Amino acid sequence: MKNILIISFLFSLGIAFTACEDNKGEFLSDYSTILYFRNNGEIPVSLYKTGEDGDYQLVISKSGSDLGSITEVEIEVSDDVLVNYNAQNGTGYVKLPDNCYQIAENRVEFGADNLYKHVNVAFKTDIIFSLPAEVKYALPVSLKNSKDSINATKSQMILVPTVSIPSVYFSQTGYVSNSFTDEGVQQAKFTLPVTMPLTNKWTFDCKVEVDQALLDEYNKKNDTNYSLLPKEAYILSGDGVVGFTPDSSLVNLEITVDRTALEYGNYVLPLRLAHCTQEYFVIDPGKNACLYGISYVPDESKLKKVELTAGMLSSNAVEPSEGALANLLDGDVETYFHSAWSVAVEGTHYLQVALPAEITAFNFYYTTRSANGSAAPAKIIIEGSLDGVSFDQISTLTDGLPTGGKETYNSKIMVGKPFKIIRFSVPENATGGNYFVWSEFGMKVF
Repeated sequence: MKNILIISFLFSLGIAFTACEDNKGEFLSDYSTILYFRNNGEIPVSLYKTGEDGDYQLVISKSGSDLGSITEVEIEVSDDVLVNYNAQNGTGYVKLPDNCYQIAENRVEFGADNLYKHVNVAFKTDIIFSLPAEVKYALPVSLKNSKDSINATKSQMILVPTVSIPSVYFSQTGYVSNSFTDEGVQQAKFTLPVTMPLTNKWTFDCKVEVDQALLDEYNKKNDTNYSLLPKEAYILSGDGVVGFTPDSSLVNLEITVDRTALEYGNYVLPLRLAHCTQEYFVIDPGKNACLYGISYVPDESKLKKVELTAGMLSSNAVEPSEGALANLLDGDVETYFHSAWSVAVEGTHYLQVALPAEITAFNFYYTTRSANGSAAPAKIIIEGSLDGVSFDQISTLTDGLPTGGKETYNSKIMVGKPFKIIRFSVPENATGGNYFVWSEFGMKVF
């Protein structure tokens, strides 16, 4: 008899644990069947104006000790529910007009095998979009009139719809850096995604055009001198037409670049998303332009290490109390160059390298201070010059710079107009200061 009681007790525990895991056993001690909204309270509903209804699924769950029961419940849209909600929450929602929505069924029936039911709410997006923008509308729905119990704390939903005009846009905007070398395949393939914020149900095209004015504006604003990618050096897939089909919410524009039509240098293909054949869509004006950068550089194997000497280095911000420039070249990470911290220096601190001959391509590498990386650069502006007076910007680095102690950074290969003098300016270090510290430094050139 004792064993039977133990087995019965364990069996009852198993039922209890199973019920708790799937949440269908809530309120077992009080009710045999209970109904409730799976989501409840205030629910924002994002919709798009596409000429079609925007759907939202109400989910009604059945729980309790008698999961095999047959029951039904009514879905009601109630002014009183919204009035009470506004009073309790300090909101000022206005009931959504009746012509702005349609609930698929007002009476929901549960069979013995039904643990939940979906009920569709079709929002009339065109009508909602035309409503006064200054008014906040909501649809108050509640569960009513069932022979079984309704969970009072989960019986109401305040659906707050917002309708936007859908847009298409580049997923990469502004200047986007890419590079390829003179080794390997003759033609390099790059991609620029065009996308939208919703699941696509339509077939339509977008047109991408080359707009040199974008590059001219960028060069002037950023003091750069990027060249327009020559027309004979690239092909746009579909001649710039990006085709969307149902279920494709992202389509890649393919850019094929032929290196045989290029000399080493920094090129830009300035692209603008110009047209869209889907009448309900707009082109996002903040994401419709991309300066697709293509740097054509020699392979790293062709670069040679520069035998730097202290006499080739200079700085406008040598710290008088510690950290000489020569320490950058001694092969000892325990010594370092420290830009000025004890004396004021006008302008951004920089390290400058005077090379023995003109170059057009290089990379550089440095190691942070051994003790810590607190004064490691957070941003590096790199410029080149032939005379040491007039400088052209080559690159600006912010990503991937090390901020720990005794860490080494090895740059990508950079190209530009012929130069003999290279300046590395550091406007900000890792902790926000205006000085920087390197323990070792080196360069390779082509």
